[in-house]
Amino acid sequence: MHIIIIGAGEVGFNIAARLVAEGHDVLVVEQKEAILARVDDALDVQTLRGHGARPTVLKEAGIETADMVVAVTDSDEVNMVACLNAAIFGRSDIIKIARVRDPAYLDERFFNDERVTIDLAINPERVTADKIIGLLQYSSITEIAEFAQGRVQLVRLPITGTSPLAGLRFIDLPERFPKTQLLIAALHRDYEIIIPSGTDVILPGDEVYIVTQPQQCSKMLERLGVRNQPSGRVMIAGGSRIARFIASDLEAAGVQVKLIEPNERRAKEIAEGLTKTVVLQGEPTDADLLTDEHVEEMQAFVAVGQDEELNMMSALLARRLGAPRVMATTNRAAYLPILSAIGIDVGISPRMVAVNSILHFIRRGRVVAASILGEEATAEAMEFEAVAGSDAVGVPLHAVKMPRDSLIAAIQRGDEIIVPTGQTKIEAGDHVLVVALEPAVAAVERLLQRRVDRS
Repeated sequence: MHIIIIGAGEVGFNIAARLVAEGHDVLVVEQKEAILARVDDALDVQTLRGHGARPTVLKEAGIETADMVVAVTDSDEVNMVACLNAAIFGRSDIIKIARVRDPAYLDERFFNDERVTIDLAINPERVTADKIIGLLQYSSITEIAEFAQGRVQLVRLPITGTSPLAGLRFIDLPERFPKTQLLIAALHRDYEIIIPSGTDVILPGDEVYIVTQPQQCSKMLERLGVRNQPSGRVMIAGGSRIARFIASDLEAAGVQVKLIEPNERRAKEIAEGLTKTVVLQGEPTDADLLTDEHVEEMQAFVAVGQDEELNMMSALLARRLGAPRVMATTNRAAYLPILSAIGIDVGISPRMVAVNSILHFIRRGRVVAASILGEEATAEAMEFEAVAGSDAVGVPLHAVKMPRDSLIAAIQRGDEIIVPTGQTKIEAGDHVLVVALEPAVAAVERLLQRRVDRS
């Protein structure tokens, strides 16, 4: 695909890096010379200095032949106008994606109106907040990805030495848990994701990706010996947009929230916008402040400020002072693998959230959702709509020649969620969840396409 990215900040840079790694033809448009130079030095892309919303710049970038435009500058208005001009000057089927952060623009009626030319509005801060709120419902899960319109979840669970899963081979799981449809789709071990075979053994220190449904997740955890306790008391470090989204949603749910913000003016502004959250002006790395505010009695500490180093330091301090569960956001994807190694339970990158948001647009075949798994971004979960004429439809799964390092994890058929066995047959119209390592993604795409659509 020929893809134009407008805006080369952290969001644009990470999207460009992912697309280039997958072999797409990428051109990056950016006004600021220093930011554009960073892209030139680090990525194998074409670059163009200019205002990405202007028709003359878009034409110079090749908008007439582009398959997709992704506008992710810091200005919502620039991003939306860029998509409007892409619709006017580009191909009729060009995909138009805009980063839109101001809630005033995010009315569903606006983007569902056929007169609006934007195919997808992404708000990394809102989606990141939603992910953190979802994780706060579980005291042990470190990652959640949702599929089938929220009816299927892929959750990541750390394995302790006392876990009933520790030491088991995958082939022994049905016998060990006969009353539970337990499907483990992948293992996370030593900075690597593994698609397991029957002889693989689950080890203490591993993390497993389990397929479940939201209404069954707590019961599934209980059967695995995991005591789940949703967070009823949360401390938030930083007054970012993400922090405000989290605090607002948590206080609406009856959760006790304390928020620490260093800037006095911003702290007052946040306090005026929240009704039940206790807003404190101070440094989240002030041990005396955290102790005075009883951080050890919080069920979770969430560091979501603008400075990723400060987030990491405050989360580590909170952990040392007794917080049982700590989370931190970072804008640098390279930091993510480090966080768990140094004692932070959950690390989330809003920039990688943006990458996830657009993945399904660049996948071949009828991909309706996709999510990168793990901090190292070496695996992916994809939801396909099965089509008649593909090699995967109408035959038992044991006869489907799945690419190496891939696994069919779940099937949605109407309102039914099926945990597949070797005898299960995919039907046209089913939504199929596949987990695959990065080298296998292209082969999975081809398998689930109609034969006549393959190139």
